[in-house]
Amino acid sequence: MLPIKIVRELRKIGVDVVLAHLRARPFGGTKIDSGDFEGIPSYTLPPARWIGGLKTIHDRHGFDVVHAQHYGGATRALAACLWYDWPLVYEIHSLLGDEVERDRLGRGLKFRTTAAFEKAACNHAAEVIVLGDPVGEVCRKEKEIPADRIHVIYPGIDLGEYDKAIPPFEIPGIGPEHKVVMYIGSIVHPNQGVPLLIDALPAIFEAEPMARCVLVGGPAEAGREYQQRIAPYGDRLVTITGTTPDQVVALSRRADVLVHPRLACRENFSVQSKIAVYLAAGRPIVATDFGDYRMLLGERQAGLLVDVSPPAIAEGVLKLLRDRPLAERLASNTHAVAEEYFAMSRNIHRYMNVYESAIRRGNR
Repeated sequence: MLPIKIVRELRKIGVDVVLAHLRARPFGGTKIDSGDFEGIPSYTLPPARWIGGLKTIHDRHGFDVVHAQHYGGATRALAACLWYDWPLVYEIHSLLGDEVERDRLGRGLKFRTTAAFEKAACNHAAEVIVLGDPVGEVCRKEKEIPADRIHVIYPGIDLGEYDKAIPPFEIPGIGPEHKVVMYIGSIVHPNQGVPLLIDALPAIFEAEPMARCVLVGGPAEAGREYQQRIAPYGDRLVTITGTTPDQVVALSRRADVLVHPRLACRENFSVQSKIAVYLAAGRPIVATDFGDYRMLLGERQAGLLVDVSPPAIAEGVLKLLRDRPLAERLASNTHAVAEEYFAMSRNIHRYMNVYESAIRRGNR
């Protein structure tokens, strides 16, 4: 969703955009598929056309800079950018070492090859965008990217979605008398830390019998497994899947506490778009104390930070459920943080500054 949000905002300010999906499979074939996305020219290139296909797109549209999303886009566009000396802006979503072949005990040829190309992309890129200062620190120390070419831009959202009137979302089994503890996002991705929240729920339910937990995400099978995990409290846990963006906004407004129990691991050095959704919702937030959240939530008094453990999460949730003045005070600060760091209407100018610098200075 992040590149979609970026291109929409670029179009709003009159910047022409062309999309290129550099497909990894299948390896055979030379056909370039063309179409459009919301009126934006869109191309899909097979591996054999990663260089020539991008040149064809350049001949048709005359782009000035290549904005490569994540290491996949950067490594696949690298050869063309080297050959034609197009300024490359490399946006790092999370750190490469935690993603490629994560299911293997020992990293194989795929990891070593991707790591080598990713290092070349770092060495070559005119500018690098990271989604958190800890990632920028890794780029400076491990990838040896000059500090003046690294820019922190958090994943933005359209705050206008939270200003419009949206009908309430009726949650099965949840009434106005219930206190809702809510999590929004993937409930199975390892680094999200949802099991920490699940293990905290019995203590929350024991202390607050009217508390209920709502997981907004999927898959539904995982939600049922979590219900079994916390038996006999399983009926107090509700999982909602298949929601639209408007429904997510409506659901977030029903939360008494929004919980982000992410793990303290290298992969979580990047700030996730989830926290932008939480901040935009204007509800009290409990999050684990790690990375840039110390600044975004802690220093800005926009959320309650806790240790990365089920007891600490339970204590934090109960504190906000019981201390209404504290919850309201934290919630009152969320919009200002969302506006300053996550509003796409503001972030798009940060992207434009990076593009202009890349064009002016060129690749390394």
